[in-house]
Formats: sequence, C-alpha cells, structure tokens
Amino acid sequence: MVSEEGTFLTEDFMSNYYADYKWKNGIPYGVAPCDASEAAISYKVISDPYYKRISIECYEKGHFNRIIYDSALFDFRQLRANQQTAWEKKSVSPHVSHIHNQDDRLVFIEEYVFADKYCRRCDIRSPHGVPIATQQMFYTALKDPFDGVILYDINNHAVIKKSYELDKDTGEFGELQSESWDIC
Repeated sequence: MVSEEGTFLTEDFMSNYYADYKWKNGIPYGVAPCDASEAAISYKVISDPYYKRISIECYEKGHFNRIIYDSALFDFRQLRANQQTAWEKKSVSPHVSHIHNQDDRLVFIEEYVFADKYCRRCDIRSPHGVPIATQQMFYTALKDPFDGVILYDINNHAVIKKSYELDKDTGEFGELQSESWDIC
C-alpha cells in the first residue's frame, strides 16, 4: 500500500480483507478492514509492491468465491487517453467489435446492447472470453443526467466516468468534455 506521501507501507498489505473497495486512478483500494471469516462478503486487494499487477478477490465467510479483477487480463490504467491513441476498433458484426493495440494484438472484445438507435451498454471481455467490465452509456436525449459513459468492473463498482459532447448529425459521442478517475 502507498502512503499519502507516496511511500510504500511496510504493514502486511497483501493479507488484509475489506468490507468493500473503491477505484482511484484505475487502481482498487480496500475500504473498511474486516475479519473475512465473520463477514458475509469481503474483498482482498492483492498487488506487488510497485502496482504492476493488481487483482481483487471476493470471499464469502472467509472462503474464496471468485476473482473480480486481474490486471493481467486487462489493466484499467490502459484506458487513459494517452495509452490508447493507437488502438483500432475492428467491427466484427453490428453488435461486436474487437479492439486491437498498436501491435495489432487483440486487447479486448466489446459487445453492444442497443435500445432503439442508442447503444446503452457495452460488455467488455478479454480475448479469452472472460468478463472484465461493463460500460453504461448515458444520453440527455433519453433524460439521463449527462452524455457519456461510466465504466464498471464486473462487481458493478464505478471505475471511470467520461462526459462527451454529442455529435449533432449522428447523435453519437463526439469530443471528450471531462474524464473522472475518482468518482466513488
């Protein structure tokens, strides 16, 4: 764990269980340490000391249930605008796209869910088919509070929020207006 000063804490950060977790800058942090054997649901945030690989495990009454996030499958920090400038979206069907990086490697698969002409949700899977996240799309034309996207991990915790200006001709998202990595 990193202190507020940016130094690594020497406490046993790899074995703490938490009642919940939150996302900040694409990194999960445990909230409210708890006794996993007594909690109905608890989480364990596991990382190497330099945060190169991070995962979140879910436990029920102290017993492993599932992996919620593993940066080895996809690292949310790659979604920063400067990280994805060379990414290419290749349409496979009207409802599925493949996202490739600058080396033409498949980064993830997007599957879209439409309501009328609006894309309302995008389910994101690893190239192996493992669920990674879901993007929920919002449109003021549909009486939503803003035009944009919120990315949720597979446990429905918000990771990032992006607001866009709508293209007047197509009704699709245009220029990025704001990006918030700390929306907890």
